[in-house]
Amino acid sequence: MDRYKHLNEFGRFELRWRIIFTFFALIFAGALLDHMLRAPIGDEAVWCHSSGVLAFLGALWSAHVLRDGARIESVHGGLGLLGEDLSGADFDD
Repeated sequence: MDRYKHLNEFGRFELRWRIIFTFFALIFAGALLDHMLRAPIGDEAVWCHSSGVLAFLGALWSAHVLRDGARIESVHGGLGLLGEDLSGADFDD
């Protein structure tokens, strides 16, 4: 905080990066849900995975700028969900 002359400047800095983190975290969560619930294929999978990767990196970077270990761990925890498959079962009738 020594590089900020006023507490107000630090508050604006922190608010800006919290908003950025929230933006990327919501996109990352949406991509994870799409991946887990619908298991997209083809072009849809490319868009889902690409947006998820960019959102993951953005959320990780903004958590690093905020120096918030809990946010960094939560973003890493989202990667653990990639192995989950919550899509409905396919029954062959």
